Amino acid sequence: MYKKINVAILLISICLVFIFVYVEHTNSKRKENALRYYNQIIPIITLADVLDADLEYSDNYGNKGILKGREGNLTRRVSDDIMAYIIKQNNHMYEYRIIESESILKYIGNFNDNMKNIRISRSDMKDGCIVKKTISEGEGLGEFHECNDLSALIDYMSSKTADGEYFIEALDVIGVNGSDIPGRIVYILGDGTEKVMYENDTLNLAMLFKDNSR
Repeated sequence: MYKKINVAILLISICLVFIFVYVEHTNSKRKENALRYYNQIIPIITLADVLDADLEYSDNYGNKGILKGREGNLTRRVSDDIMAYIIKQNNHMYEYRIIESESILKYIGNFNDNMKNIRISRSDMKDGCIVKKTISEGEGLGEFHECNDLSALIDYMSSKTADGEYFIEALDVIGVNGSDIPGRIVYILGDGTEKVMYENDTLNLAMLFKDNSR
């Protein structure tokens, strides 16, 4: 009788161990998948935040809505959604899409102009030694080609450097030769003259979407 009880207890214990391991494995995979997905959508969410754009979210079950860009930090709100999935408050993750607008098209035009016309150099060098670089040259992003629409801009920002960093992350702080060292920043105007933007400073991502030609 006692042997049967002991065997039953042993079997129950083994089953509980297997259940615990399975649950832990499932939770681990859930978290891993969520974090991998979050890393994939970083360029879209960051771009939406910078542009103050509205973000549409949807899932495969017909649930959808809009996150207003001017009403809060989109990165934080999406992070909260991802965390809710990880801790099983939500059973699914959303897909996100930036809603196009006329202002976004204007920002894209500014971005193209800035990437083509801004030059950065060390501010402590004599004139004969100054090497002025475009943002792409300094950040190691290769030759810049204009982004004609939102889709092209997202593709550009989602590209990766040789070090595996998203372009949008590389452009977060822009200094001399891909560093955060302040430099002399100028804008080449249409007639070839230079407009000095900063004598000794850095740029950030948001500045690339402003009209710096004025």
